[in-house]
Amino acid sequence: MNNLRLFPVVSKSMIHDSQKNQLTDLLEWCRIVYGCLDAGQVDDAKIFLEQAITEAEKPRKD
Repeated sequence: MNNLRLFPVVSKSMIHDSQKNQLTDLLEWCRIVYGCLDAGQVDDAKIFLEQAITEAEKPRKD
C-alpha cells in the first residue's frame, strides 16, 4: 500500500477550488482510514470510511 502512486489525467488548472478542497478532505479521510487499518483498528477504520463516503457524497458548492 505504501507504493501506491496516483497519476492525474486532468490538468490541475481544470479543477475548481471547491473540487480541490473536496479532494483534499477525501485524501485526509483516506490517511485516517489507512492509519487505523495499519494499527489493526478495523472497527475504527469502518467508522471513518463511512464518514468519508458521507462527506464525498455531499453536493459540491460551485
